[in-house]
Amino acid sequence: MEGQQNKTSMSVMEMGRLLGLKKTDSYWLIKKGYFKTIQAAGVMRVMIDSFEDWYDHQFTYRKVDGTKPGQALKDELMTVSDIMEVLNISRKSVEWVIHRYHLETRMVYGKRCVERSSFDRWYLSQPRYVSNADAEKKKLMALSFSMPEVARLLGVTRNAVYYLVAADVFEIIYVGKQKRITKASFEKWYGSQNRYKLADCQPEQIAERSEENGLDH
Repeated sequence: MEGQQNKTSMSVMEMGRLLGLKKTDSYWLIKKGYFKTIQAAGVMRVMIDSFEDWYDHQFTYRKVDGTKPGQALKDELMTVSDIMEVLNISRKSVEWVIHRYHLETRMVYGKRCVERSSFDRWYLSQPRYVSNADAEKKKLMALSFSMPEVARLLGVTRNAVYYLVAADVFEIIYVGKQKRITKASFEKWYGSQNRYKLADCQPEQIAERSEENGLDH
């Protein structure tokens, strides 16, 4: 077992199995010179460190164990599949966006990738497409109050709100790094006590207020 963990090379067939390739395709990669090889007892072997370095700098091939390729490039580039996943749209739609908005691309081992900085600039400039992460964030924001919002609703200081939070009377969620109070738990707490009153509306209006999404932050 220790010998397996410490080995520095693997056979061409082992490399092929890692990528789900047949013998011909495996030797085609060798011929392209993508990674270092050595001869050991007359048999060609692939240096594992060079293979892993190549794997982390390309998006075309994927290991059968599901390990994502291109990890060394993930901060710089996005594949079409990445964008499909982020925006939850079809490949055809991604190709249209790239062409229509002239997103900057780069070829990596024969595969076209989008410069992440170009994608980010485009994404922030348009209202049509919403990432899965932003959609989830918007949903959570709509279902919760920030601490300043609760302070304004009750006409109290933020410290008073933090005191209530510390007393564990609310359900707390995190949206990014921001701690927020769920509207459902605020309504439940408000109906169970008579010390605090809403500052600028009648108690029966709390449900209507809790549905508003346009409160100042």
